[in-house]
Amino acid sequence: MIGRRWIARIVVTCVCGSVGAAWGQVSPESAEKYAEGQELYGKHRYQEALAAFEAAANLDGKNAQAYRAMGRTYKELRDYDKATESYRMSVSVKPDYAAAFFELGQLQYTLRKYDEAQGNFAQVLKLEPDFQDGKAREYLKVSYLKQGSLYFRQRNYRKAAEEYTKASNVDPTDATTFYNMGLAYWKGRSFSEAIDALSTAVGLDSKYSKAHKALGDIYRSTRKYGDAVKAYSNAIDVDPKMDDAYINLAATYMATEQPDKAAATLRRAVANGLTDAKIYSALGFAYAQQKSWENAISSYKKSLAAKANAEARYRLAVAYFETKEYKTAITQGTQAAKDRKFKVPANVILGDVYEALKNEGWKEKAISHYKVGVNDRQYSKYCEDKIDRIKNPMGSQEQDSTSK
Repeated sequence: MIGRRWIARIVVTCVCGSVGAAWGQVSPESAEKYAEGQELYGKHRYQEALAAFEAAANLDGKNAQAYRAMGRTYKELRDYDKATESYRMSVSVKPDYAAAFFELGQLQYTLRKYDEAQGNFAQVLKLEPDFQDGKAREYLKVSYLKQGSLYFRQRNYRKAAEEYTKASNVDPTDATTFYNMGLAYWKGRSFSEAIDALSTAVGLDSKYSKAHKALGDIYRSTRKYGDAVKAYSNAIDVDPKMDDAYINLAATYMATEQPDKAAATLRRAVANGLTDAKIYSALGFAYAQQKSWENAISSYKKSLAAKANAEARYRLAVAYFETKEYKTAITQGTQAAKDRKFKVPANVILGDVYEALKNEGWKEKAISHYKVGVNDRQYSKYCEDKIDRIKNPMGSQEQDSTSK
């Protein structure tokens, strides 16, 4: 039977080749305790293993392997503070201990301390650039991405962009990294940098539909409408089911006073099987801009059939007003006015309907609806003028002045 002294000598011999000469200076007693701890660790007897590793470290403070093993054992016991402390002791004893730096980085990554993890993974790469076939490099990249996402959620877009840039330096072939970088720059209103990053993303992956669409969004927001049309068209070519790309492309055509092209774009979306409420509502609006009211009404009805929504009801009210179907306009406008977002515009169109209808009690009804828009900056002037004209029609003022 092999004695413990022989086990210790075997451990010393095996470990020397992997961790360097420093381990060769570890005392046989410490190496023996370490071997005992490894055996217990393998049997999942973590408390006993920890005691053995601690004994090994106490017997020889240069036993970096023992401190690393303590870190792994504390991690199993979920005592992460002591695990961190143990790993730090390991690398302080042996500053070129790549495996200990890596495991410390993994622990910090698990605890979402990405900024701390980054430093340790970077140190691994300095010591062993190809550590575990690139595993440290991948962890470093993802740590930058995770930290970038944290900053992004905190709306610190400048910091987020910096983290994504670091990730791109680790791996300049990852299109997703450049996509995230582009979004961060865009949110931070650094438009040229955003365009550069997203252009790189689609250069790396021409099938990246989200990146094409994001490029379109930036171009549209900066009024580079020709570039926006190209980017949205690319997104649709790559993903014919991307409904937002159709809607935003149509909006670009509307911004350049091309409602016929907007309608054609949205009809293409319908032909490709996109029949949700947003598509039909946008198509109805495109028809309305062409004053093709019957087509607009048909599209808005389909939008409501796909999903009941206040926007379609409000725009239906407008279309019915234009076609002088006042009672139906009142029905749709009343429903739309229940929604907070469309309360004011729906009331304004209801005021217009009652003013046009001129049935019994129309003045009071019209005024009550216009009053809803008086306190809204977009509609206040219009509503004030309408109320004034209803209360003081020009014909009545002329008659009063004549009688005097």
